[in-house]
Amino acid sequence: MNSSRFLVVEDELLIAETISDFLKKEGCQNITLVESVEEAIEYIEANQVDFVLTDIALGKDKTGIDLGNLLHTRYRIPFIYITSHADKTMIDKAKHTRPNAYIVKPFKKEDLLVAIELGLYNSKNTPAVSDSEELIVKEGRAMVRLYHATILWIESDGNYSTIHLKDDKRRVIRQSLSELQEQLPATGFIRIHKSYLVNKAHVMELNTNSLIVQNSELPIGRAYQGNLSGFFKK
Repeated sequence: MNSSRFLVVEDELLIAETISDFLKKEGCQNITLVESVEEAIEYIEANQVDFVLTDIALGKDKTGIDLGNLLHTRYRIPFIYITSHADKTMIDKAKHTRPNAYIVKPFKKEDLLVAIELGLYNSKNTPAVSDSEELIVKEGRAMVRLYHATILWIESDGNYSTIHLKDDKRRVIRQSLSELQEQLPATGFIRIHKSYLVNKAHVMELNTNSLIVQNSELPIGRAYQGNLSGFFKK
């Protein structure tokens, strides 16, 4: 838990600082505070995050439920809700995003720490996403099924994307890189540049400003370098 990277999404500064203090007293040093879903997404896209604690009512266009859905389906990052809403309607909405816990304000330090500890443990002991999972894309008038394991990297060119596959095959589709990224698991694919999304399993070499996938060298954008810290660590 001490070495984990935490992101706290809370627009009430006092509560955010209280959570941060609880974590620091447990020896956690890597804690980032943001106030909105938009800020959270921007941070997650550019940095490694191990656990998220988010409020639900953030006073912005998007709520913590929106973020929770992305954390579950796209980023595969464990998270808990910390909220003052305990009504059945809100809980029903929240549970479909599969949070590790739902803690109602005011909360006790012990309850918060136990929820985090269990969430981290369960995430580390959950089986990895299967290589047999598939991505279905539209190429021209055809629908094409691509297995995740066959995708090397995806390159963006405006509203079009080129999907580079094994055996030097390619698929050019009319879909943005961001849209494709939303359909692929963050546990298996990583954004390294505004124009490149790569399959982690096929990265052979990592340098300061580039990486090698098969025999191709792809650039690493400065804003995305934080994603790659400890990339080859087990």
